[in-house]
Amino acid sequence: MEKSVKPRLTDNEIKEIVKERYGKCAETGMNIANSCCAIEASKSPSFATDHGLYTQEDISLLPESALSLSRGCGNPTGFATLQPGEIVVDFGCGAGIDVILAAQKVAPSGKVIGVDFVSEMIERAKQAIDEVEFPDIIEFRVADLDQTGLPHRVADVVISNCVINLCPDKVAVYREAFRILKPGGRLAISDIVYTEKIDPNVHKRFETTWSGCVGGAIDKDSYFEVINNVGFAEIHLVAQHLLASKELEEMACCPGPEYTPLPKKGDIALVQNKVASIKFTAVKPHISG
Repeated sequence: MEKSVKPRLTDNEIKEIVKERYGKCAETGMNIANSCCAIEASKSPSFATDHGLYTQEDISLLPESALSLSRGCGNPTGFATLQPGEIVVDFGCGAGIDVILAAQKVAPSGKVIGVDFVSEMIERAKQAIDEVEFPDIIEFRVADLDQTGLPHRVADVVISNCVINLCPDKVAVYREAFRILKPGGRLAISDIVYTEKIDPNVHKRFETTWSGCVGGAIDKDSYFEVINNVGFAEIHLVAQHLLASKELEEMACCPGPEYTPLPKKGDIALVQNKVASIKFTAVKPHISG
């Protein structure tokens, strides 16, 4: 008798799973040393330099309350070339680290809007904002990334840090980013992808529990095809970092083993050297509607 295969989770089921995991993480305030994507966890010069993790100067600008909930695979504010006066929207802002760093760059006349569908994370972000210098140019909203409720053409830049891989409908998320960007506006994104197509059965097993940052990841070619098909141009891969064994295990149970079950060791082994964190930019053409 054939072993029954679990049906694929619906988009709404996936969203609820992600919301519950990161909500619990925000409530407990897991220590940074035990988290996936921890800022201090990766001290390799090549990782920090090539992949764009936070510098010590960046960290000095951030309150400890935000650092303790760091969940990212890059630093989009480090390559977004943000300018004073720009309006920035952070997709999946979490506890507000990138919002705070972006505010430092667009102040005093700019604005930063953090969007996250996990209300507990937004509450943590608001607490962190109380400790920084530019709270008046920062706002938050609890919303799905594919339906932010923001006006058309409101943003100069959309940033995101290791979040879109968690979204079941990446096309819808990038369409929303395209919609809210002004013509000529740009993306600066850090995310997780497969460097090649992986065994469909392994992918299916990751999807059945939406395993951390590998459950919703797709191969790099398909990822950039989504962005191109939505209408973005000038797609530029800034850097790519292949995840080492420990990093891969941490990503596979993000935001932490207390919240997300680690996939079987055999499945993790099958995607070893095939999972990467990437950072890239893209532009909404001026002729777009």
